[in-house]
Amino acid sequence: MERKSKTHTAYDSLRNDILSGYLMPEARLIEAELAVRLGTSRTVIREVIKKLSFEGLVNEVPYKGASVSRLSLREIEETYRIHQDLEGLASFLATPNLSEGHIDELQRLNEAMEKITEDIVQWQRRNRQFHRVLLENCGNRRLVRLIEMHRDQFARYWFLALSIPGVRETSVAQHNEIVSAVRDRNTARVRYLMEKHINEGAKRVIEVIKRTYPSSASEPFLKINGKEVS
Repeated sequence: MERKSKTHTAYDSLRNDILSGYLMPEARLIEAELAVRLGTSRTVIREVIKKLSFEGLVNEVPYKGASVSRLSLREIEETYRIHQDLEGLASFLATPNLSEGHIDELQRLNEAMEKITEDIVQWQRRNRQFHRVLLENCGNRRLVRLIEMHRDQFARYWFLALSIPGVRETSVAQHNEIVSAVRDRNTARVRYLMEKHINEGAKRVIEVIKRTYPSSASEPFLKINGKEVS
């Protein structure tokens, strides 16, 4: 039981480090260092790495070791396209269900984000809370699980994307548009604005990946909403 507990704790910690962007794509995972940092054994770390490799979050290369995996640009495009449609649908379904209190909460969260100028982690926490208000009120738990699964795939790139000047300000402005449409109970516009919001986020993530990992430039150009992203 204790062994399982240690493995589970180490797994949660390392997985969170990857998804949060603390461990960037292509970062090497050295068993001895991780065992010391996470306060466990190399055997446990080896089990955790294999589990994360099965999930596609870690790359294991025989005789070379393990590293944090990097999604291809095409995988990111495909994931974002699905996520865009799913979250647009969730926002569409949630709009009639939101109370005035929920809408005020959306506004408060966005105003808090507008005031955060330095702490990217805190900003992103508020951002997730903003989206969570809509997801929790869509009335479809299966849809929420699908959205969270897809979000986990590219969450690790957001620290980089949010470092681009002007990105957070643009997101806050888009949130304000969404809140305004929600207050009007304009479900079709809420869906359109959320899909547009996610779509533009995809472009920013792809842009920063191409800059951070130059080898990705050799991959085929992508099309988002019919337009090439080079």
